[in-house]
Amino acid sequence: MAEYWKYIGTVTLPSDIPTELLNEWKETLKAEQARIYANLQTKIPDELAFQDRIADASSDEFENFLQTVGGRWDANVIKLKQRVKLARAYNDWKTGIDNAFGEGGYFASRVDEKANKFKLVRYVLGAVGYRANPDDPYGVWNPVVMGVLLMRGDTRPLRYMDANDSFSGTLESVFDPIKGRLISPSIIAHGVYACVMAKFADEGNLTSLRDTILSNANGVIDELLNVALDDTHKGTGYDVTYVLEWDDTVDNVKVTVTDIHP
Repeated sequence: MAEYWKYIGTVTLPSDIPTELLNEWKETLKAEQARIYANLQTKIPDELAFQDRIADASSDEFENFLQTVGGRWDANVIKLKQRVKLARAYNDWKTGIDNAFGEGGYFASRVDEKANKFKLVRYVLGAVGYRANPDDPYGVWNPVVMGVLLMRGDTRPLRYMDANDSFSGTLESVFDPIKGRLISPSIIAHGVYACVMAKFADEGNLTSLRDTILSNANGVIDELLNVALDDTHKGTGYDVTYVLEWDDTVDNVKVTVTDIHP
């Protein structure tokens, strides 16, 4: 068996997010204040709706979540406290949304105050790509997305590779045209999740957990990949892999996609 084509890309985080992106996020979110307030009042118009759609709904699921809790935890007491507290919380909830989203509410100022937390999105951008400024007509694709596009036979990524990417062989699609299109977003979403969690774990010196995160993600992605493959690449001797692994030379995740032929 031989490699028909192979892509390797390393995730590289931008040092900061583009100012234009941060400003757009702030202004877009602040512009939604009135609509958020109206939607909340429509969905939860009174205490009865609050009890049904928030309090009871939350308590029912919380009890399901705690079904297996045992040992030193008294699950019944925990569930009782959560249900009782939520059941009487409507007035506080209503006051809170009025103060935050009503006329002159503090929502907009809180968006400005917390905007720096949005900069954590650079961990996502490092995996998927971004447009550096409004005048950039193309932006960049980063490895998680680039690997999936290549598996679909998309030739565009080949034109935009940089020092973080390498490609060898002759590109061909390995995906069924319909199933591949449907599965691609799921592979990208799980790849992004794994890259972000692995980087967080590494920054917390949890290297063993970091590697486990990537190993588990590879298992999930492999199952998704097998659903999306076309009949040829499901055949004997063919092997398509999309692998996430930690690269110590760059302190981030490396994405390797390989198309093996018999």
